[in-house]
Amino acid sequence: MINKKEDYEELEQYDYSDGEYIEKVLSKYSPLIGLFLINFSALEQDLNLAIADFVHDDSNELGFVIIEKLSMSNKIELFYKMYIRLESFKKKGNIKILANIRLQFENLNLFRNSLVHANWQSLTKDGSVRTKIVVDNQEGYVKFRKVSITTRVIRQKLKEIDKLIEQLDKYTETAFQF
Repeated sequence: MINKKEDYEELEQYDYSDGEYIEKVLSKYSPLIGLFLINFSALEQDLNLAIADFVHDDSNELGFVIIEKLSMSNKIELFYKMYIRLESFKKKGNIKILANIRLQFENLNLFRNSLVHANWQSLTKDGSVRTKIVVDNQEGYVKFRKVSITTRVIRQKLKEIDKLIEQLDKYTETAFQF
């Protein structure tokens, strides 16, 4: 889950986002967004290495050939499918650990996508920001998904990245021990 507060705002006739509030808080948000993206990149690299090492432990080349065009979601799925197969031969306790790692990756990736695709001009004082345009084909109207992305939320997600990097490292170090 991205966070607790998520709702939708229906488009009236015209969209108007003046960006007034983001201008006031830009100096608070910018460093955190940048740091999140840099740390998420490090997390993705660790995932890439976990996949590449699984494919061939003497070289990462074949693994990188395989993941070259994969989205982050596809990398998460590939990682899980490869390692769950390995876990099926071992004690069952690690299956829960692996499932938890997968869930954390999925949640952080969802947050990253919201952060990157947010319409920051629409940021409000309560931290709500539009993250997606949704066209309701049943009702025939346009609405915007709004998510709460405050500086506090970003700081929490940064901690989650650090924790997941540690968990992934610990898991992959012992994955091939039977």
